[in-house]
Amino acid sequence: MKNRFYYRTYWSRWLCTVVCTILLGSSFAHASAGQQLARVNLSKQNAEIREILKEIKAQTEFDFVYNAREINDRARVSVDVQDADIEKVLRICLENLNVDFIIQDKIIVLQQRKSQPQEQPQVWVLKGKVQDESGLPLPGVSVLLKGTVVGVATDAEGRFTISFPVGEKLPELLFSFIGMQTESFSVKDPAKEIKVVMHENSESLNEVIVTGMETVKKEHMTGSATVITAKDLKMQGITSLDRILEGMVAGLNSTTISGAPGSRSKITIRGENNLSGNTEPLWIVDGLPMMSGVPQSNSGDYAGTIMQDGVGNIMPEDIESISILKDASAAAIYGARAANGVIVITTKKGFRSKTQVNYSGTYECGIAPRNRLDFMNSAEKLSYERSIVDHFGLNYAYLTGRGGYMYKRSVNGYLTPANYEREVQRLANINTDWFDVLFRTAQSHSHNISLRGGTGELTYYTSVNYQEKNGILISNKYQSAGVLMKLDYRPVQNLIVALNVAANSRKNRDNASAIDPFTYAIFANPYERPYDENGNYAADLSYLSNNYTSERASGYVYDQFNILKEMRDTRLKQDGSDVELTFNVRYEVIPGLSLESIVRKGISYNTETREVNAGTYTSWKNEKFGRDAFKDYNIMPAGYDNGELSENSGKNYNWSIRNQIDYSFTVKQDHLFSVLLANEVMSKKFTNFGYTSPIYYGDYRITGVPTFDKNVAYEDLLTSVGSMFQTSDGQDRSVSFLGSLRYGYKDRYVLNFNYRADGADVIGNTNRFTPLWSVGARYNLHNEEFFKNPIVTELSVRGSYGYTGNIDRSAYPFSTISFGSNMYMGNRYATDFTYPNPTVGWERKKDRNIGLDLTLLDNRINFTFDYYSNRTEDVLENLEVPSSTGRTSVRANGGVVENSGLEFYLNVRWVKAGDFTFSTSFNIARNKNVIKKSHYDYASYREVLEKGAVVQGGIINIVGNETGGIYGWKFAGVNPRSGNPQYYLTEEGKRAYGKFLDGWDSYSDKKKEEYQPLIGSMNEIPDKIDYLRASSDKFGFVTSSMQYLGRSNPKHVGGFNTVMRYKGLEFTTSWTFKTGHLIPNFNDYQNAPNNEADDRRVALGYSSDLKVSATNRERKYLYYWQFAGDVTDVPQFTTSDNDLWSSMCISDRYSKGDYLRMTNLSLSYRFPSQLVQKWKMTNLSLGFNARNLLTFTKYRGLDVGSGSAFAYPVAREFNFKLTVGF
Repeated sequence: MKNRFYYRTYWSRWLCTVVCTILLGSSFAHASAGQQLARVNLSKQNAEIREILKEIKAQTEFDFVYNAREINDRARVSVDVQDADIEKVLRICLENLNVDFIIQDKIIVLQQRKSQPQEQPQVWVLKGKVQDESGLPLPGVSVLLKGTVVGVATDAEGRFTISFPVGEKLPELLFSFIGMQTESFSVKDPAKEIKVVMHENSESLNEVIVTGMETVKKEHMTGSATVITAKDLKMQGITSLDRILEGMVAGLNSTTISGAPGSRSKITIRGENNLSGNTEPLWIVDGLPMMSGVPQSNSGDYAGTIMQDGVGNIMPEDIESISILKDASAAAIYGARAANGVIVITTKKGFRSKTQVNYSGTYECGIAPRNRLDFMNSAEKLSYERSIVDHFGLNYAYLTGRGGYMYKRSVNGYLTPANYEREVQRLANINTDWFDVLFRTAQSHSHNISLRGGTGELTYYTSVNYQEKNGILISNKYQSAGVLMKLDYRPVQNLIVALNVAANSRKNRDNASAIDPFTYAIFANPYERPYDENGNYAADLSYLSNNYTSERASGYVYDQFNILKEMRDTRLKQDGSDVELTFNVRYEVIPGLSLESIVRKGISYNTETREVNAGTYTSWKNEKFGRDAFKDYNIMPAGYDNGELSENSGKNYNWSIRNQIDYSFTVKQDHLFSVLLANEVMSKKFTNFGYTSPIYYGDYRITGVPTFDKNVAYEDLLTSVGSMFQTSDGQDRSVSFLGSLRYGYKDRYVLNFNYRADGADVIGNTNRFTPLWSVGARYNLHNEEFFKNPIVTELSVRGSYGYTGNIDRSAYPFSTISFGSNMYMGNRYATDFTYPNPTVGWERKKDRNIGLDLTLLDNRINFTFDYYSNRTEDVLENLEVPSSTGRTSVRANGGVVENSGLEFYLNVRWVKAGDFTFSTSFNIARNKNVIKKSHYDYASYREVLEKGAVVQGGIINIVGNETGGIYGWKFAGVNPRSGNPQYYLTEEGKRAYGKFLDGWDSYSDKKKEEYQPLIGSMNEIPDKIDYLRASSDKFGFVTSSMQYLGRSNPKHVGGFNTVMRYKGLEFTTSWTFKTGHLIPNFNDYQNAPNNEADDRRVALGYSSDLKVSATNRERKYLYYWQFAGDVTDVPQFTTSDNDLWSSMCISDRYSKGDYLRMTNLSLSYRFPSQLVQKWKMTNLSLGFNARNLLTFTKYRGLDVGSGSAFAYPVAREFNFKLTVGF
């Protein structure tokens, strides 16, 4: 009963400690653990002394030190005590053994009792301090007596105290710390305090790679992996995890698609491995896949924003290391989700030390962008609009802005010539820079406070963070706050119980305008203005499409539009929160053999609210009921502009479990074996619900549905009623079985085998489980005796072969049916239906990799090379099937994509002299991507074009070229005689043109007149030819001349860094570059507001020159072709609705996307430790960072780094960072 009571009390105390830590998030007092646990319960009969000592050690914190040649630890004694003082227990056990003991701190020294009286046995107490090369103290350094298990850790000031018995030989101490070389120190004078300086060793052979399931020494790693440590992120001032990786890892392509707060980068590793599915890598956080966030589609994939994706929840200050696993040998242990690579994040944890309090804060300024595009000023735009009316007639004035419309009114006598000229002059003098009006210098700040420390039994890490990031657009604001708490408890020597709690809250605020402010800033006419003479909002009468009318006195359908009013009176509120609880138990059965279980439970909530005030253009534009009720009217009557409220919410409940057993052991000291077996189960269930009210009065929070002063048939309102509510749900469940075996011989030869079988609920029974495996080998030539030399520190060759997988959730083995709110005979009927595909299976990627690791001159030069060749089979895509099946295509596994490439990494420490060091690192990767099997080959795609596709060419996946290949026509200028655009004929196009000439006599005289611009000579086939913009006829030589223009994905991706340190001063630069790809030029056919464009083109974002002339245009359009003999690169404008030239992919609409960007410049200073200690601190650093400071490129768009011509630009950012520790 006493034993039972003791353990009950023992665990109650532990539970109390955990609960208090979670509630308070504070540090633990460093009362002597020995005083708390210095009582023993022991009942042994005829037991060996060493067994009794082991039991005492298990019940207390004390270690025993003795000389086994002097002390007979196999002697047997009997003892039976309960809740006894440890000294009493020792006296009972050692009484008849002629052994004395001394208790010093947490060490008990046993010595043989001398026969004659003498001084008490002595114990040396050695004190010391550990610091880095710059003189800063290193907390948490492990200090170990060599050849024993006795050790301590340095405190927050880098100090330690260790005790050892007096002996004939003074001991040797070993000092180890993450990212540092292991140092050895031979004690000469125990009475003298020592100082140990540790040196950085990020490239040493002792570097470890965390895979999420195991920690592997670099020397034992057969796969391709890269590690980024906390030291690499220390003073960069980056608050977004996804942007950390840009330019730092060979083979990783990070593209910042938008500079808006709350957006995140698109990341691919070693190219794109499928044709239409998700290309993002798998993210692992502290051992388990990341599942937080709320998907907004039934597929379970995330939309790539921080609001939805859990990547945004992890603060860089909490990261200990990031491992990027690239090939099968490194990533196959994650099986069917590792085809796109794996990114493993390990967050910080506590260590034995006094409580360390650290604060880091950043203040940042984002500089407003400049419009680098060459647009017309007010006078030029007014002149351009008049030229449209002069050239095409008054009937086309409605396609222009104020200038053309006023000119028509003047000609028709509604405006006197004097008033017309006066108004034109007034508008010409305005010249509003809309970038200055709508963008700002944004001020942001972030803060992080962490507590770290612990005892030998309980360590802890607690972090609280907050950031507020204001966007450069005046309505953008993003906020987040988070808490991370990690406890590691060791109740007995072989058991570790860990509890992690992570919580995060996010808020994103923006406008909900129907007119995108960024688009408006580009295209708004400079003669419009934000405010009138009285300071009131001025109406923009030229921006809205189809806005002219004769049915209203003002002449405009809507005459109150002002972008600033829209941004003020429409609001988008997005809120998200996540909570995750992770419980981890690890028990070491015997040395090397461990059992581990990890359980994680997470809950995520997202809400989105759109508030639109009455009286705004957005309210008028979004009104559906009024338009449905008055669909026979040209203009919806007034009175139906009553605001709008839209509310959406989503939830995600997820859990995951992994149980594993790993065993590492050596045989005869030369043979190393490591075995891991595990199973993993994951589940994610998510729901989304939304409601929209067509009436909203924000002051009173009133919602409702409009009423009408006439009878309206219910059928006319069905669509509007059905759009008021939407709901969706989905789930994602999987189970996995996996194993890993590693063998090493004398650290020279390493073999590795991984196996994993994954099953998912969205895969049919036929293919539900997919076996994936990999084999890898490594030869560490530097460990051969015959190879040892002072030049080569490391030379390793490695290779791997295996399979990883991917799942594309756009096809299911079962049917899906969507229901709407409409009913027929009392029953709801289906609005959408998808056919089942019971044969749908996993996408399988075959990975092959060969690598070389080379280190020279004692780690001064480090070089890594990798060659890979990957083949992804069974890629999901649309395949054609006979129409007799009831459909013309089916989503099925059938595509094949190959990627191959080279990766280089080089790090050189050029100078290391005293306190000064200078080093550089460089990486570059070249990826070649080829589609081997797909829906389209070149011939079949041309057949689609010949059937009359609206959009012709562009980014198309065609067999024989890479994913993201760009196809179109090579622009050959403008024919000065006809004004028609010209393009180059391919060889096949020339043959088709010859057939066209052969049939000339069969054409009618009318057709011959129409085709005459195509004829240069009846006896010659030209290299280039006119495109007849007004003709509706299809010519074989047009489609035959479509050709490959380039690639949209970069061929070469890389970066380089420079680091210069002198004492506490550090200066670093980080650069990234991309080459070998094309990105779109600015194209107002696609991006400008369409003014009465053809419906087909409106749906796809295409228009024509005349129909985008109401808003501002690039200056080059002042010089469009108007008369024979005009020499220009801008073809004639046409009034024909058959013009497809604007929708064709033409080479002059793309430019080289090559660029070199300084992503970060950092200058930081760490104050000397002597000075910092006087201020009662442990560390103090100040840093200055400049992000995106310089970009070298020939591209003239807004932001070459986004890969798009029309994207929210990434701002230049400057920040100051303060880091202080206590």
